Amino acid sequence: MNVNNFQSTALGMTFIRRHTFFLIQAIFACTPMSCITVSFAQSISWPSKPVRIVIPVPPGGSQDTLARAMAVDLARIWGQPVLVESRPGAGGVTAAAAVAQSPGDGYTILMTDEMSMTVTPLLHRKLSYDTARDFSAVLALVQASSIVVVPAASTINTVVDLIAEARARPGTVNYGSWGIGSATHLSTESFAAQVGISMTHVPYKGGADVLRALLSNEVQVAFTGLTATIPAIRQGRLKAIAYAGPSRPQLLPEVPTIGESGVPGFYARGWLGWLVPSSTPRAIVGKIAADAGRVISAAAFTEKYVTAVGFEVYNLPMEQFEQMLSTSRTRMDAELKRLRLQAE
Repeated sequence: MNVNNFQSTALGMTFIRRHTFFLIQAIFACTPMSCITVSFAQSISWPSKPVRIVIPVPPGGSQDTLARAMAVDLARIWGQPVLVESRPGAGGVTAAAAVAQSPGDGYTILMTDEMSMTVTPLLHRKLSYDTARDFSAVLALVQASSIVVVPAASTINTVVDLIAEARARPGTVNYGSWGIGSATHLSTESFAAQVGISMTHVPYKGGADVLRALLSNEVQVAFTGLTATIPAIRQGRLKAIAYAGPSRPQLLPEVPTIGESGVPGFYARGWLGWLVPSSTPRAIVGKIAADAGRVISAAAFTEKYVTAVGFEVYNLPMEQFEQMLSTSRTRMDAELKRLRLQAE
C-alpha cells in the first residue's frame, strides 16, 4: 500500500466514525430521554397564551372569589391572562367533564372540591371521565369546615333544637346542599345518620343559591361554607348554630362546635384543589403547582383571601395530594355504602 492509498483509507475511516457518532445521537434522540427534554422545553415556554381555570359553581361564592384572586396574581407571574370560567351543575360533573376533554397542555385547570373527585364518581357510574385515570393532581389549596345555619326567624337555636325538631316532624325539615354528592350533601346525611333523624334534601347549584334558599325559608337548615354566610350572620339575617370543625371558628368564636353541642367526634371538613388532564406534561404540572403554592401561601394573600374568609391554607403538593385522593376515594366508598346513598 502506498502513502496515498493509506491516507485515503484513513480519511474514509474518519468519515465513517463521525457519521456513526451522529447516527447514534439520532437514535438516542428518539429515546424516552427526548421526552424529558421536550417536556422541560414545554415548561420553559409555558404559558404562551391565556390559561383557563374552570370552577363547578356559579359566580359570587367563596370558591369563585378565591379562584379570581389567584388568577390575578398568577397572570402577573405568568405574563398571560388567567381566566375563570364558571360551569356549575350536576355536582361538579359539568366542569370536570369539560376539563377532562381538554388538551393536556396546562392551559385548562379544574378547581374543585373533594366530593367532586371522590363521591360524585361513585354516585354517577356512567360519567364520561374517570377521576383516577383522566386527571393529575396539581395542588390542594385550602381546607375548610362547614357551619350549620338556619334562617334568622327560625325557632331552632342549637343543634339540640334541630335534632328535636327533625324527630318531632320527620322529613319536614328541608336542608339545602350544593348538589347531589357535594360536601354539604354528604356531611348533612352523615350528621342525620349519626343522631338518628330524617331531613329532606333540596339540592342547588352552589353556595349562593343555598344562601338565597335559607333567606327565603325555602330550606330550614344548611351545613354550608363559612365564607358566603358570614355577612348574613353578622347582619342578623341568618343564625349560626354550630361549627363542624375541631375547634370554634376564629371569625365567629361565639359559635360552638358540633362536638360541644352534644354530638362528639362529628366533623365536616373538605378541601379545594387544582387538577389538570392526566396527559399534561409533568414539568408543566410542577410549574403550576409551584407558582400557585407561592401565591396561596403569601402572607398578604393568605390574610385577605384565606383566613379572613374562614379557609385554612393547605398547600399540599402533587405527590401528597395524589395519595390523599386515593385514600379519600376508598374512605368515601365505604361511607356511601354505610349511608346507602345513591344518585337521585
